[in-house]
Amino acid sequence: MRAKKKIILFLLLGLFLGGATLTTTTPVQAHRETITVTASSVNVRMGPGLAYDVMAQLKKGDKITVIAHKNSWYQVRLHSDKIGWVASWLLKNTEISATTNTKGTIIANNVVAKEHPADDSDTLGTYQQGNPVTVIYKKNGWSQILFHKTVAWIRSAYITEKKAPSTKQTQKTVDPNIKNVTVHSDNAKLRKKPGLGGKITKVLKRRTQLTYLATIGDWYQVQTDSGKTGYIANWVVTPSASNAPITTNANNLAEATIVLDPGHGGRDSGALSQKKTYEKTYTLAIAKKVAKQLRQAGARVLLTRKSDKFATLASRPALAQKVHADAMISLHLDSSPKDNEASGITTYYYGKSKDSLLGKTLNKQLTKLPIKNRGVEFGNFLVLRENKQPAVLLELGYINDKHDYRQIRSRKFQTKVADAVTTGLSHYFQ
Repeated sequence: MRAKKKIILFLLLGLFLGGATLTTTTPVQAHRETITVTASSVNVRMGPGLAYDVMAQLKKGDKITVIAHKNSWYQVRLHSDKIGWVASWLLKNTEISATTNTKGTIIANNVVAKEHPADDSDTLGTYQQGNPVTVIYKKNGWSQILFHKTVAWIRSAYITEKKAPSTKQTQKTVDPNIKNVTVHSDNAKLRKKPGLGGKITKVLKRRTQLTYLATIGDWYQVQTDSGKTGYIANWVVTPSASNAPITTNANNLAEATIVLDPGHGGRDSGALSQKKTYEKTYTLAIAKKVAKQLRQAGARVLLTRKSDKFATLASRPALAQKVHADAMISLHLDSSPKDNEASGITTYYYGKSKDSLLGKTLNKQLTKLPIKNRGVEFGNFLVLRENKQPAVLLELGYINDKHDYRQIRSRKFQTKVADAVTTGLSHYFQ
């Protein structure tokens, strides 16, 4: 009787959470994505939204494992094996990739799913041969699986796993759409082998043209005008489908192609202010003012979204690559676990050689804004990490801080941001 009651309880929980689903949850390799909480406190909620009840609170130093993500929320497994949801913006510099969990198939009939990894634990359900399961964690001969929006345990011997294919490309391929590449940063290294450990055979100047030969992972095999062959990182060059010189490597702002990325949008509202207004509203307003000034300076400007519409994370760096952007700027607003707990503007970069100069140049101008500047930091964000073009992410203040919010919502501040970005880019392209 006790087991039956637990089954009913878990089914009801599944229906409750499932009824609130906004989009399909994307699974991730949770057993490889363990996060240590760096904030002073983080709420764990029953579902992916601020409207859901708080089920637990994490403290600095606590470890959690990411199971899936939905919009700006991570589904996590706590140390106690409970499942809940955490706002991604509260986990600084942690952005989980959308890879898949290990998929498995049950190889016997009447395989029981247990509440805990023990044979005498309560049974939550039964699986038959051929039933698919998603394995998120393994421990002492047991596999933890997704089960009705929560988890259960099955003996690993009853599961045949299908490992996710490796995304690391080691084979050499030839892209017929690439004829040559143009170096877009000074002191680019031509190496004997693909990889940062490869011996440097030549240091190249900006705007150097190279003949494309092949691709291996994140590296291009190329040939110089003198006939010297080697490998160069794809993030320091711009590929071209023709043999004509590439003109998108701007020497001034008027020659530049700029992609502006107003963070969030549509069903992804982003962080919330104390006035219950959304981050997505202000990032778009700021982006439009920045775009207007850059266009007046002669730049070609594209936005990842022009209205309150949802845009996937992957589509944002993809646009920058498609148009061979000379710079991409992702605009966001920060948030702290408690109101009025933090304040400031932060500039994030991912690739040191590709992005850091852009970040430092822009941040120098952002110090003139009426919100304190927290400096330039490394940021492991998808829009930066998956970007082949120079890119930065700007957190333009904390939306749940009274002082910062007063500035953020004012048109005067938004204009000052546009001034700072325009001036910074003008210096960057000199």
